Amino acid sequence: MTHTLDRTARIRSTWRAVWDQGQVDALDQLLSPGYVRRRGPAAAPQDREQFKESVRAIRRAFPDLRTEIEEIVEEGESLAIRWRSTGSHTNDFLGVPATGRPVEVSGATFTRFDHGVVSEEWVTWDPRQLLEALGIITTTQRAAVDADLVRGVHRKFITGVTVVTCQDDGRPRGLAVNAFASISLDPPMVLVCVQRTSTTHPALHRASHLGINILAAGQLDVAKTFASKADDKFADLAWTAGEFGAPLIDGSCAQLEVEIGERLEAGSHTVFTGRVVSARHAEPAPLVYGGGGFFDISQTAPLPW
Repeated sequence: MTHTLDRTARIRSTWRAVWDQGQVDALDQLLSPGYVRRRGPAAAPQDREQFKESVRAIRRAFPDLRTEIEEIVEEGESLAIRWRSTGSHTNDFLGVPATGRPVEVSGATFTRFDHGVVSEEWVTWDPRQLLEALGIITTTQRAAVDADLVRGVHRKFITGVTVVTCQDDGRPRGLAVNAFASISLDPPMVLVCVQRTSTTHPALHRASHLGINILAAGQLDVAKTFASKADDKFADLAWTAGEFGAPLIDGSCAQLEVEIGERLEAGSHTVFTGRVVSARHAEPAPLVYGGGGFFDISQTAPLPW
């Protein structure tokens, strides 16, 4: 526990010194000489000196910058850091002349320690927040769309029902999710979207692998359990650990194990993407959800086409 507190205290104090006060050399005590910062597939990785210069550029544009660490989730040598930054656009930034506008940006940084210093980080944030605040882009989000109307549209979209699972320090965790989709088959990649207020969300941030259990039509009781706020959703539930440790629920009509790749901040949710590392499927028909109800499609006939 002391080790964890010391490490999180170092993170918080260094972030204040660097981002809020511009003392970029404080990074030398936290980041290894071979440090690498990754900012998504479209941006080139940064080394320690390049990261320092990017901080200087941001602080020149936003000299009153303040960054708040909202949460630190730790697992072994890895940490997930949720943060929020605010500042006023006082000088040129990304070729945009000063607007004087207040800017707020939030995101997450995933940090890996090695021998007491940070060796690698992955950063994810929504750049639309910044671009909108600077007036570079305008989205339809500025027009007030009635939430109930949008919810009604979503209820017209029929989905399967999945239970997304992971191991959390030896304890199985999971929740019901219908925001699941295939990204590609070559390589095999999928995504799931999880609301950040979910009690399972921190465990997924800590995990290296997750399980996706596509429920069968006869597993309505399982769906209800994992949609609830029960403390132990796995009590009296038959499940096995997959090859990569993810809890796989017996009786599911299909199961995947996924090595988590990116964790992307998107509104109130985190999008977890990853590569499929194991897969199986069986004969039972899937449980289907739509319009606020559950359905057994094995009782319906396919349309001719």
